[in-house]
Amino acid sequence: MAGLIKKQILKHLSRFTKNLSPDKINLSTLKGEGQLTNLELDEEVLQNVLDLPTWLAITRVYCNKAAIRIQWTKLKTHPICLFLDKVEVEMRTCEEPRPPNGPSPIAITAGQSEYGFAEKVVEGMSIVVNSIVVKIEAKAFNTSFELWQLQGYSVNPKWQQSDLRFTRITDPERGEVLTFKEINWQTLRIEADAIPGDQSIISTPLRLITNQSKIRLVLKRRMKDCNVVGSKLMFLLDDLLWVLTDSQLKAMIEYAQSLSEAMENSAQQRKRMAPDTAATSGLGPSAHQQRTQPAHTSNSSNSISQYFEMYDVKESSYHSHISRLDLHICDDGLSTEEGRSKHRIAGGAIQLTFKNLSLDYYPFHWANDNCKHWVRHSEAMESRAQWAQDLLQEFQSKVQTIVDHHEDTTVVKSPTKETSSKWKVGSPTWKAGAAGKRRASDQTTG
Repeated sequence: MAGLIKKQILKHLSRFTKNLSPDKINLSTLKGEGQLTNLELDEEVLQNVLDLPTWLAITRVYCNKAAIRIQWTKLKTHPICLFLDKVEVEMRTCEEPRPPNGPSPIAITAGQSEYGFAEKVVEGMSIVVNSIVVKIEAKAFNTSFELWQLQGYSVNPKWQQSDLRFTRITDPERGEVLTFKEINWQTLRIEADAIPGDQSIISTPLRLITNQSKIRLVLKRRMKDCNVVGSKLMFLLDDLLWVLTDSQLKAMIEYAQSLSEAMENSAQQRKRMAPDTAATSGLGPSAHQQRTQPAHTSNSSNSISQYFEMYDVKESSYHSHISRLDLHICDDGLSTEEGRSKHRIAGGAIQLTFKNLSLDYYPFHWANDNCKHWVRHSEAMESRAQWAQDLLQEFQSKVQTIVDHHEDTTVVKSPTKETSSKWKVGSPTWKAGAAGKRRASDQTTG
């Protein structure tokens, strides 16, 4: 039995690497311990796992030493522990969006695609990394991230480490499962510098060092194929002090502008694919309502559905929160540009303090959709929602008027032609009319 479990578990783990196969892993079945060196991880698999935006691509991942510990008799309650010494990651930005991320590697199993025992064990795995160095090569600058003492593990809905059976919420009627993760680290060092020889950007290195921080992640998967259909990511920072000179601030703005085009292209690609994703995943409001209100359910099923509803991820979202941010901007005396204010004080400084600074981003939210599930929803947002709904209905009405007018004009000019030949497929008018009707239909069903 232990040998069978070992084969199934290692088959999943080997999917994350390039130069590793299950028969090459030296793992004691009885002790449940093993060690590996010089690992090359699969970039595409990691992109799928991390769900990276398509303007960012991983080019290389290397680990010098890895160790694993498996408690064979406690797989249901205790996680597999993976220890990594030093991990090096190389990435690049994409001016044109790369292909979208594929399905989770957990779903790619031989003869089994449902969310079963092996998938639960692998997903519940904990990881400890001594140091991680991430280098990103962009069009106008290079940046690096260094993390020390990183830990990632499964938690319960209250964000506490516990029995693995309590780190997931499964609703058989919906056919979905929620899992909860937390990642924390001791120190993070960020550095960015312009590419040598690029005169268009001020070559002033940016540096930022943070103390203890954490990331909390909620994933919603379909049980039939393990695909992620929704996620909620929270980036939490403690007190942060950042000292910037005016030239460094200008360099940071230049860096952000150099990425804006690539990020915009990626956002447009994501929006184009979002309706198809929603349709295939069954996350539309009407379908969701049907699942959450079955005709005949037992008391136990109702309690499970209510518990699932408390922590459900209605739509993918990203959140960040900083308890306190002290930002010091100083004059370094190096700026010589024309048009400087005569009231500017040489060697002056300004201090900005932000408390409980939060940012919430919902990239797939459609106009006129309900937003009561948002983290910081308030009554003031209801008036904004009504205003947006009125604007959308007015827009749809104008589009429909244009389409109807075009149909009438075509019929008058060509009374003998069939209705199917009124519009030529591929013409701008046909595309606009079809898009308007499709969007109106989407909003009606929402």
